[in-house]
Amino acid sequence: MPVYKLLGGKVRDRVRVYNGAYRKPLARHRPEDFADEMKRMMALPEGFTIVKQGISFHSPMKNEPGYFYGEVEKSSLHGWLDRGPMTERGMAYTLDCVAAMKEVLGDKVGLALDCGPGWMLPDAIRFARAVEKHNLMWLEDMLTGDYVPFVNADVYRDLTQSTSTPIHTGEQIYLRQNFKDLIERKAVRVVGPDPCDVGGIAELKWIAEYADLHGILMAPHGTGNGLLGLAALVQVGAALPHNFIAFECPVGDPAWWYDIVDGLPNPIIRNGMIEVWDRPGMGVELVPERAKRYLAAEDSAFFD
Repeated sequence: MPVYKLLGGKVRDRVRVYNGAYRKPLARHRPEDFADEMKRMMALPEGFTIVKQGISFHSPMKNEPGYFYGEVEKSSLHGWLDRGPMTERGMAYTLDCVAAMKEVLGDKVGLALDCGPGWMLPDAIRFARAVEKHNLMWLEDMLTGDYVPFVNADVYRDLTQSTSTPIHTGEQIYLRQNFKDLIERKAVRVVGPDPCDVGGIAELKWIAEYADLHGILMAPHGTGNGLLGLAALVQVGAALPHNFIAFECPVGDPAWWYDIVDGLPNPIIRNGMIEVWDRPGMGVELVPERAKRYLAAEDSAFFD
């Protein structure tokens, strides 16, 4: 039995995915570099209809001299230690990069921005208002997010109520209880739990249903989950209510992952969508005989 049947049955036969996992670090972070990256994304054979790009504190942009009134922390933890008020120059620079991306994408492909964490509330409000004219899909994790052990629902609510640009967070929040304040206070417009971080696909399904009751949209995270995570997201995505937008598409990393699983369609993505398969369970199987050749010496008995 496919997992989606255990989740209440399919709502859709195809699930939309957005291009986040296909991102690659930019060599430079000038407006023209962001424009070139959008051209690259639009040319991908998967035909994505939504792309997400890291900017500001979620990228090396923060290393630019005079970007913000603070020091870049030398930490292996991505993101949340780098916080501070934005300079006027830094704000203008970021807005120029957004405008360059939208000039390429136009109204053909939706643009979401992974922004932080790291923004201070006044700057986040100014930025969200300034990009309203671009009709962005969402601004993600501006205030909290990666490796942040708190939610700050009250502060997110101030940001959300200040702008028509959808505000998004949730990729590393654990369990439905920790989404309760965000949802009930309508502190964000979009939530994005990750099935591997939130406590599983059933937990994600509950959060989606509860968010739908409160008029909040759902765009699940999943970039680090690999192909088994992809299968889980397809199953739960098929059963989510109509507040579902798309999920962030995980890929095989390293590429030999595609050689050690059976059950994925080929190609996986067509026109930004994945056909929901009807095979038992999650529909993707790890093949031990093929996987063994890639085991490290100390893990050689893993499948025994």
